[in-house]
Amino acid sequence: MHVPSILLRLTLAAALLVAARPGAARAAEPDEVDGPPAATDDDGEPGGTDVDGEEPGDEAAPEEEEGLTSTERLERAIRVLQRRPIVKDGRFELTLTGGIGASDRMYRHVTATATGRFHVSEFVSIGATYAHYFSSESKLYDDVTGDFELFPERSEIRWYAGADVSVVPIDGKFAVFDDGLVYWDIYGSLGGGVTTTSRGDARPTGMVGLGLRFYFAKWLALTFEVRDHIFIESYRAGNELVNNVVGQGGFSFFIPFGFDYEYPR
Repeated sequence: MHVPSILLRLTLAAALLVAARPGAARAAEPDEVDGPPAATDDDGEPGGTDVDGEEPGDEAAPEEEEGLTSTERLERAIRVLQRRPIVKDGRFELTLTGGIGASDRMYRHVTATATGRFHVSEFVSIGATYAHYFSSESKLYDDVTGDFELFPERSEIRWYAGADVSVVPIDGKFAVFDDGLVYWDIYGSLGGGVTTTSRGDARPTGMVGLGLRFYFAKWLALTFEVRDHIFIESYRAGNELVNNVVGQGGFSFFIPFGFDYEYPR
């Protein structure tokens, strides 16, 4: 018997079988690292997402808004419109002004005026006004009476009281020496009341006005106004329509002095 020849053939056959199946030989080796197999993508290549659906190495974003109030969350959000620097809605405005009448050439009319307004919105307010007049003869009156011995009928304005509605159509801001911003608004007023003069009883009066405010604080503004008080005065020669135009300036105080800004939902 050729035993050595048979053994040699069996050995060669076994070597060829092992060489034809390298994957099986590697699978038989023990794993060197414990743990789950590496993730692969659809093509069988390493990578892709893990079991939880997240990219390898990604970590969950921290909860930055945890513990914040709703107002603080809104403050951190992106806002298209800039917040208003001055809020008038629901506040009371007290305006104290002094002025000069510009219509009557025979008399000098100096006024002291107090106006209270309640702002029903950012753009609309209702108010009441009392204006006291301090009247005296002008130089023209002295010349007419002294040089020509003519004595015109006297009509000195005593006071005006009335109510009005104001509307703000325009507001804005401008820079001052590149160091700060001053906010302003323009408002128009329409109303009516009564005017008393030295010639008799109170006269029904219509009023139109235009005002400008410059805000220096949440509770303080510099205010300028032009008002026209229109009424009919009775003279011996007949009735006459009077346009009592007054220019005045002063300060406005807003109560309460501060406010809480509310962001729109």
